[in-house]
Amino acid sequence: MSEKDPIVERLSVEVLALRHIVQMLIAYGNVPTGGKLNKYLLKVADDAEHRNDRHASKAIADAIRSYVQK
Repeated sequence: MSEKDPIVERLSVEVLALRHIVQMLIAYGNVPTGGKLNKYLLKVADDAEHRNDRHASKAIADAIRSYVQK
């Protein structure tokens, strides 16, 4: 059995993270900016991390957190 390509796996996680962010933006009906955006992304990451599949959820949460501006 072949191992997963790490690039494909990372891109898959990024797509899932972006999908989660977009779903939350649609649900709230507006796009926060500046510091509010960072807080919002951290909340989305926390929500994503507590989903059923812990390994995938952690990876998605980490991908979302990578969008937070430092």
